[in-house]
Amino acid sequence: MAFLSEDNKEIGLPMELSIFASPPNQVAIDKITYTEERPISNLINDSTPIEIVISGAGNDYIDLRKSRLFVKLQILKEDGSYLQPKEKTGIINLPLQSMFSHIDVYMNNKLVSANSNNYPWKSYFKVILSSGSDEQNSQLQSQLFMKDDDPMDSLTLNAGYVNRYEYTKESRTFELESNLMEDALLLDKYLISGVDIYMKLFRSSAPFLLMSGEAKPNYKVKILDVFYRTARVKVDPGVILNHRRQIQESPAKYLINRSNVIQNVIPLGSTEFYWDSLFPKSLPSKVVFGLVPQKAINGDYTANPFNFQHFNMSCITLKVNGVEVYGSPLNMDFSNNRNYTAAYVRLFEICDKWQKDTGLNISLNDFGNGYTFIVFSLDPSDFQEDFLNLVKHGNARLEIRFSVPTTEVVNCMCYYQSQAILTCDETRNINIVEP
Repeated sequence: MAFLSEDNKEIGLPMELSIFASPPNQVAIDKITYTEERPISNLINDSTPIEIVISGAGNDYIDLRKSRLFVKLQILKEDGSYLQPKEKTGIINLPLQSMFSHIDVYMNNKLVSANSNNYPWKSYFKVILSSGSDEQNSQLQSQLFMKDDDPMDSLTLNAGYVNRYEYTKESRTFELESNLMEDALLLDKYLISGVDIYMKLFRSSAPFLLMSGEAKPNYKVKILDVFYRTARVKVDPGVILNHRRQIQESPAKYLINRSNVIQNVIPLGSTEFYWDSLFPKSLPSKVVFGLVPQKAINGDYTANPFNFQHFNMSCITLKVNGVEVYGSPLNMDFSNNRNYTAAYVRLFEICDKWQKDTGLNISLNDFGNGYTFIVFSLDPSDFQEDFLNLVKHGNARLEIRFSVPTTEVVNCMCYYQSQAILTCDETRNINIVEP
């Protein structure tokens, strides 16, 4: 036997021969317990926000990744009566998230969430662009996520709607539980003690949250029970003492993957659409565009707000300071030819699914029928490590051409991601460092 390279004669042993080593002992965490934080406000009607306070008093840290919202719901007619057996009224996808138009999160009275009314789409983008069929067909069903299929506006042919309807029909009560998708509630590290969290959850309207085939739909979604299940971590006193010493010199730091959704209107009869100055503060790392009928955005019992249609889009490009991000535009043909493979491949590449034995639950056919997501990456490369990207500025401009004039008013949704750092000092002052 001989070495493959004379320049490398380093010898290694397989781990199976490390017979004298043993794993280190975990002593930093004593135990994790759960407490239920219930609303401090009375839920008088659908327009009343849900207010929840999570106390940070004591020595326990908080694991926000393991903390979840629980809601028990019921669909009723506006007068409070039950739905009839053949009444075709059900709920849209991802109701645990889509039931809230936006969420405000404060830490020690500092607003740490994005202040916008696009929370349902922000959550939907996060889920649909990260999960595969295994997750969607199992744990995501705790949020009543059931994948919609074409035609998405149909109450009989959309299998996702039909499956959700079985849980909600005839005013049956149904339960939802999972993490909230607000960025500040998805910290990878434990939140240090002494930080109070205040959440204010604003409700979506019934015409947005529900779909119905009735002639005169008039419904409400009643909350029967709601609480936030907080994971509290009992930390070893020695670790706490060490953290107290370190925080005197430098604040605790938490990386936040910021995400937000903005939108613009494409008028009826448009063959071209231009959107200038997309990101006035700084350029994000990833950008996703999708088109949805405006009536679904505003709330319509007959329209699915997560139906991202192609509207005969034939060409799309994103430019930064006049230079195309990928050197040339994406040309597509959504007719029977189905020539949109380049956009489909880019979706998997930028979502870090390309050439891996995992994927998104979006088939090539789905891409042209309700899942038309056009994705751009503004990073030099998608390194799968916790690097901080350099802050970049520039004029981002979106250009879209349609082969056929739009037959209705359309909203162009733009979901984008960037980085921020949340800091907490010795006196528990919270600050957000972001571009």
